[in-house]
Amino acid sequence: MFKRNWLSTAVMSIIIAYVVVILGTWLWSAAMPSSSVRPLLSDAGIRWFFGTFVINLAQPLLVWILLLDIALGACIRSGLGQALKQLFRPNAHLSNLQKRGLWPAFEIVVFELIIMALLILPRHAILLNITGTLYPSSASVSLIPVLAFMLLSASIFYGLFSGLIHNYKDTVACAVNGGRNLKIILCFYVLLAELVAIVKYTLIN
Repeated sequence: MFKRNWLSTAVMSIIIAYVVVILGTWLWSAAMPSSSVRPLLSDAGIRWFFGTFVINLAQPLLVWILLLDIALGACIRSGLGQALKQLFRPNAHLSNLQKRGLWPAFEIVVFELIIMALLILPRHAILLNITGTLYPSSASVSLIPVLAFMLLSASIFYGLFSGLIHNYKDTVACAVNGGRNLKIILCFYVLLAELVAIVKYTLIN
């Protein structure tokens, strides 16, 4: 019940922000036609809204959310998340299956870190930019996808060696099921991303 009330309150707050921005810019532009404010309730504003709606949502952040959701969902379903929680608790006691799964997961992460180091640390590394610096570069742009892939691979290795994942069907199911809150996260992403785009269009540009 608390979660439902919190979600409804948050969504209504965002919708109220929409109304304030849209009506506020329209009234401001009507009262001061010479201002730089561009109202959304105009011919140009309506054309912009319909013409750029998909572009406003097609941002790297959306890809990061999807990749992290896949990785975190796999981490939870493979049992790696629970094993890590127990590992960092005082007087942690891990079962033999958990220990057998953690070592391969740790080894694959170390292997992937070594590969990334070879692609980043040398002076003329492949993932550095043309000036040889880390930011901005292919390495910095791909940071979130790389971390998501490392977590996903570690989760799959843990599940395979601990016995929680038995075959390729379990592996695919573990990877594609995703987290429980993806729909909620995407809903907030759409609302907030479009609100930010509207604010930029009406007030900043």
